[in-house]
Amino acid sequence: MRSDSVHLKLGGLLDANARFDLAARGTTNHCPMALVALAEMGATPARLQAFFDRWEREYAMSAPPVDAIISRYDWAHHLGKRAAFGALRFCFQDWIADAGPVPVITAVLQEVPFAPATQAFHALIRLAYGIEAGHVGEIAAGLASLISSHLPIDVRLDQNRVAESANAGFDHVAHALSDVAFPGNSITSRLVAVATDVRFGMAVLAPPAQGALLDDLARATIAAYWGKPDFTLLHTVTATHAARIVFAELDDSLTKQLLPSLWIALIAAYATVGKPVDETAQADIPDSTVDWSDVCRMAIVSDDDHVIKMTYTCLCEDRRHPSPLYLASAARLLEV
Repeated sequence: MRSDSVHLKLGGLLDANARFDLAARGTTNHCPMALVALAEMGATPARLQAFFDRWEREYAMSAPPVDAIISRYDWAHHLGKRAAFGALRFCFQDWIADAGPVPVITAVLQEVPFAPATQAFHALIRLAYGIEAGHVGEIAAGLASLISSHLPIDVRLDQNRVAESANAGFDHVAHALSDVAFPGNSITSRLVAVATDVRFGMAVLAPPAQGALLDDLARATIAAYWGKPDFTLLHTVTATHAARIVFAELDDSLTKQLLPSLWIALIAAYATVGKPVDETAQADIPDSTVDWSDVCRMAIVSDDDHVIKMTYTCLCEDRRHPSPLYLASAARLLEV
């Protein structure tokens, strides 16, 4: 639970983050997401300010001036137009101020194909963290990122066999494509390669018809990451948690429509990693010598935005469905 002073500091820094571009030096703008995670884990206002200052000094790029106006009736025409990010953010921010966040999020996700892999899943994560912070600007930025950098993975699943579980779906595509090397030096470039490869469309199974798919995906992604601590697999864990936050705001009927796209995106990310994760490694969980208070304390002093977000994700998911994999994964990431 954030104190009033932390809440005020977080809101002010998220406001200030609006002067940063969507991109950053060598990466994307992780600053607002890390700030929300830090605040939720108990960081002080001084620590939030220190993280922000370091990010601005070492990574931030100034947002270009916005010289166009996009109306709330025209935003969908800017799908995939990276240069439209700033104008889209203003469009969604004004719309949310009038209608509230949930109607706007719902309208956007209903209008265009859901593309959770956009920006290597960071658009979805940014939207989710904006929702958690209750920050209109960050909700708008997450939506603007989803639209301007739109990365759909268009796969028809109606003719494909149904997976028995998320683990089975991951394992099947990994075996089917184990000899395929997807080119690219970033998560996004490899996802683009997967999205355009017909072999992926043939290999991916349809999601299970029964059960709570999001919970199944959460179990599968943390198991995969524990078995193989790959940077791409880390993003599947944080993206699944982000989807949980976003979907909690939506009607069940819309969530049902969006889940297959999340399934495809996560399996595409898994496919880029290569050979299947060693299942025997998943069972090798050491006895923990630390607890969540220790892990969160160490994550708060970290300057690594991915360590911060992953630790926070593991904390939240463990609270929802306890598993020793969450604490073990966070502790291993922090090298404790």
